[in-house]
Amino acid sequence: MATDPLAGSELARVPLPENVYGFGWAEIRYLLGRHSTESSAMTVGSLGFDAAPNDEVVVAAGVASLLARGLAAAEGDRAVSRGEAAVLETVFAGAKRWSGISFRDGAEGDLMVVLEDGGIIAMLQPRSLGTWFVGLTDEVDQPATVLARAIEAMHEVRGGAGRFAVETRTLEGTQGSRFFAPADGGWTVSDTADGGPRPVPGGDLAAELAALLPQAPA
Repeated sequence: MATDPLAGSELARVPLPENVYGFGWAEIRYLLGRHSTESSAMTVGSLGFDAAPNDEVVVAAGVASLLARGLAAAEGDRAVSRGEAAVLETVFAGAKRWSGISFRDGAEGDLMVVLEDGGIIAMLQPRSLGTWFVGLTDEVDQPATVLARAIEAMHEVRGGAGRFAVETRTLEGTQGSRFFAPADGGWTVSDTADGGPRPVPGGDLAAELAALLPQAPA
């Protein structure tokens, strides 16, 4: 691995976990606009880009950044996505299920959007200054486990506090939702925001989420 020339400075590269990639806002906007499908339209709304500008300046900035990072290659007068950018573009255009994980602890909040296209699961989390962290996995046969792992990781980062809401959608509409809260070293869950909580047996979030994500989307 190349040495970070900015190591020790405020501009040092941010170390990311394995299989997690960093994307800029303009890069995401560009990849979202590469295809015009029902899935891409749903993805735009799910990521909150429906009111975002998509003019030539934004497109040029996005593709230039991807080209500079080796995540796109020029072919004639157009650019073709490469690597994880190509995977993300494919999921944006062909997603079949969208799951939103929202976290709340008092005035603090966080969000993750999980997209499934049947071959890849992409997890996108907005970070500071318009950047996004993107996780990619091919564990499509166990989506509930992927979501449970994401919730547990966010829970650990937040010091074990806060509540989580999970809602899943397909092109046909909302599939369902669950609301989780930590309790006595485990979890409680309710089917509505104001519903009565019940213990999650054995603290097994994946088993509870399996009702929302029974299998890879068709």
